[in-house]
Amino acid sequence: MSYWGRLPAFLGFILIASSATAQGYPGKPVHLVVPYAAGGTTDIVCRLIAQKLVDRLGQPVVVENRPGGDALIGTDAVAKAAPGGYALLCTASSAITILPHTHKRLPYDPFKDFVHVVQTTYNPYVLAVNPSVPAATVAELVALARSKPGQLTYATGSASGGITGELFKFVTRTDIVYVPYKGVAPATTDLLSGQVNMMFATFANVIPYVKAGKLRPLAVTGGQRSVALPEVPTMAEAGIKDFEASGSYGISVPRGTPTDIVRKLNGEVSAVLGAPDIVEKILAQGVEPRIRSTQEYTAQLRAEFEKYRVLLPRIGIKPE
Repeated sequence: MSYWGRLPAFLGFILIASSATAQGYPGKPVHLVVPYAAGGTTDIVCRLIAQKLVDRLGQPVVVENRPGGDALIGTDAVAKAAPGGYALLCTASSAITILPHTHKRLPYDPFKDFVHVVQTTYNPYVLAVNPSVPAATVAELVALARSKPGQLTYATGSASGGITGELFKFVTRTDIVYVPYKGVAPATTDLLSGQVNMMFATFANVIPYVKAGKLRPLAVTGGQRSVALPEVPTMAEAGIKDFEASGSYGISVPRGTPTDIVRKLNGEVSAVLGAPDIVEKILAQGVEPRIRSTQEYTAQLRAEFEKYRVLLPRIGIKPE
């Protein structure tokens, strides 16, 4: 029989083998790596997803916090893991779209080393200050910062939070000192104690303290007001025009993970994000469930990657 005569049977074998791979997956516990400290929004959202995936996959889904190195440690661990669908990265988009532009040497390639399986959420930030800061509005904060150059401080536990802070300084022509932390949770702790003055924070980390009067929200960075803090204006409404900053969370796997497993993971995570109880819990964190296919999410990340490639040099951020 000629090669072309054998081709249909060969392709059929490939399809059967691929289907068998998906049907047998997972055959052991799945590890979901979060490259940030426990307690932050990324960690909370990833754990909510993991809890539901246990029932859908029929195997334990172990959440591993691997903070440090500005999210590089945990992200690189997954990049170098075996591509079988048992090491998943649950991270903010900044690890893919921002870090390549802020580090001269990155231990992983954001696109060659990963398949970006699915977007899980969309998240703007909230500008929050310690109540000891004598500013009730963004305009008052800007005036205060200009009157005391180099004296106010802002905390951040993520690359995207830091970029948002630097963008704010650039747009408002203020000198505010950047204080980095290994995660959002420890940054929030020092904001509460007054060790730092302000923070572009994820909603989950500040809403309980805002309601308790321990933090003062001045503005949100999305294009519209948040349902979690409807009384808080957007940056544009607060007088800072053309200022929009947001991020996303998603799940990625090592490059080389079988396509059918990628497809299965996308479907299972999408189903979890559509569950009413999960939607309610995620919204309570101040972020919105937002499902994207593998192709859509990868395209979105590439667009953000290009955006920051152009933006970061403009605001004075260079690779270190």
